[in-house]
Amino acid sequence: MITTFLPALLLPAALVLDRLFEEPRPGLHPVCWMGRVAESLERTLRTGRNGPVGMRLRGLAALVLMEISFALPALLLVMICASLSQLLELCAAAVCVWLCLAPHSLARHARAVLRPLHKGNLDEARRCLSLIVGRKTSVLDEAGVARAGVESVAENCTDGVLATLFWAFAGSLLGGLPLAAALAVAQRVANTLDAMWGRKNERYLYFGCCAARLDDVFNYLPARLSLFCVTLSCPLVQGADIRQALVTGLAFHAAHESPNSAWSEAAFAGALHLRLGGPAIYEGRIVSHPWLGTGTPNASPADLARAIDLMFATTWTCALLLSLILALTCLF
Repeated sequence: MITTFLPALLLPAALVLDRLFEEPRPGLHPVCWMGRVAESLERTLRTGRNGPVGMRLRGLAALVLMEISFALPALLLVMICASLSQLLELCAAAVCVWLCLAPHSLARHARAVLRPLHKGNLDEARRCLSLIVGRKTSVLDEAGVARAGVESVAENCTDGVLATLFWAFAGSLLGGLPLAAALAVAQRVANTLDAMWGRKNERYLYFGCCAARLDDVFNYLPARLSLFCVTLSCPLVQGADIRQALVTGLAFHAAHESPNSAWSEAAFAGALHLRLGGPAIYEGRIVSHPWLGTGTPNASPADLARAIDLMFATTWTCALLLSLILALTCLF
């Protein structure tokens, strides 16, 4: 009877692994391997001069090869473990999902910004922030650094955490634990390639467009789920406003140029009574992002600390809700 409910333990098990071990060292982390393989494929496939169509096809080929290189081994690994025992299958799938999750990594980088802010060391806070955002940080004051930190936590809560949980859940629902591992890895590959190639500049406008679109597809449903998970998690975080999270999230979910980014950011903005987004400098040019929320743009270190707490609460709320659905499906 207990083994019947093993799939429902997948997401909590992966989060427990993340809590106990956080993530492997950079040289051993599969996401770092993804980055190295992606760089190698780009060097191999970006040969000669190509027009927009040719560059799109080369980018698509690189994307397909990346997905096969990482998602297929995850699928086969869990299938082999399944042939040995159900418990081993669960362990293998949980490890695959854990390696694709990033809540503690995200929190560690955000706290690296928070610590110097608390000490009044703005230059160090700017330097730490530059490691997790693409904008120019040297022009930001304390409120700007704290606001950018909250935005990073809010956005990455979706594509760095909730999307992995969702696709592991979807895979388990549709094809069992092997597919859960494969889809979690596939989502992480797309997210990694979007970070590397999904830039709207001359180099990547065509080569990276397929990776960027696939990342949008993977994040589409998790982004919308994030609004309700953030809202449900507000009572778990001191000072978070459940009503404003929902109202602001619904009002501003379509305000961003990205189809997915505003859902969680707007919910965080409402929950913390902030106004997120606005103009920022990227690669020497000002990009006028829309403002999200009706609160103050003057974020404080305390707001960044609450954003980290809200990210963790949202992560567990999402995992437990999806696990409950898996448990119910196990009964039928």
